[in-house]
Amino acid sequence: MGASGGETSADDDKSIGEVFLRSLLLAVFIGALVALLIWVRPVRKDPSFSMSVTDAHGLNPTSRVIRPAFNLTLGVDNDQDFEACREEVTITVYYGGSVVVGWAEVPDFCVDKRSYAEINVPLSHADVVLTDALRRRMAAELRAGELELGVEMRMVFPRGLLPLLCDECKESRSRQTLQFCSVKPGQGYAPCVHLFLR
Repeated sequence: MGASGGETSADDDKSIGEVFLRSLLLAVFIGALVALLIWVRPVRKDPSFSMSVTDAHGLNPTSRVIRPAFNLTLGVDNDQDFEACREEVTITVYYGGSVVVGWAEVPDFCVDKRSYAEINVPLSHADVVLTDALRRRMAAELRAGELELGVEMRMVFPRGLLPLLCDECKESRSRQTLQFCSVKPGQGYAPCVHLFLR
């Protein structure tokens, strides 16, 4: 009886040791797997947008009304591990928060993963007419380096874009997103602020 009890105790100790070893190996495996997933997971940072006004002209004509023209360039910095695409992009340029001085429809575009792209934005200003007083004020601000334009940019996520791959998509119920930039001509790129549309 005594020998049998000793064998049972040894077997129990051996079983407990095996269970502990297996649990330890499983925990190490799971920890290594989680660490690997964290290390290789795609970057979730959404693309950042910026705007530059490279030229402004038409502010110094002799006529009492003008049609100002501005050359815009859109910068897209895609720091993700997958291509970023936007559709139905429209841009409106304001002076003083309410005076429209140009607008544009930008063709759909895609930017490769971990890439930067610059997109020329040809503005239309055919129907823009400024009074002489407003023209003079804008011209004076331009000469002083103080002319500031507001750029509103609306764009749409492509259909079928998985929310898992797009933080913006998870934050907004709408496929449309709004970016706003305050830009001074000839002073480089200004970052755009992302405003969610619910």
